[in-house]
Amino acid sequence: MQTDESQLIARILDGHAEDFGYFLERYGEEVFAFVGRLVPQQEDAEELVQDAFVRAFNRLETFEGRSSFSTWICRIAYTTAVTWLRKRRMKYLSIDDQPELTDIEVDEAFDDESRVEELRRAITLLKPDEQTLITLYYYDNRPLSDIAYILDVEPNALATRLHRIRRKLYLFMKYGKNR
Repeated sequence: MQTDESQLIARILDGHAEDFGYFLERYGEEVFAFVGRLVPQQEDAEELVQDAFVRAFNRLETFEGRSSFSTWICRIAYTTAVTWLRKRRMKYLSIDDQPELTDIEVDEAFDDESRVEELRRAITLLKPDEQTLITLYYYDNRPLSDIAYILDVEPNALATRLHRIRRKLYLFMKYGKNR
């Protein structure tokens, strides 16, 4: 976190609530893009981002600076979005629904656009926490330490989760949704 952000947080906590607008301006688009990958409808994503920033404002005194403010607000946004998704009982692809394979070739080339689109569709069938892990790791290039904080998971467990998710995506793409 930048020094000026810690000073700004101190000012906000001292009663200058209008200064919180800096964080909305600085991180609003990043958080919206993050939530937008989890929540398909733009209006819902916008509402969830607003909720996340309100929660961040209300809990600002709990921000300890162990991570960047960006990582902290993404964690709040993630929790907000996942809770919202769970309430709607969305259906997800389960690894248990797929046939067992002994030799998985995860390095198959995705040369043509149809394979890339197929992969994108497969990602939308993952659980929200799985989508988030894929998004943060592959699309946002976040370090595992940041991802671990956002998802509230031990960093060592993330490598195992990534492996399982890649396997699930491979199985979906090889055997299709109905197997």
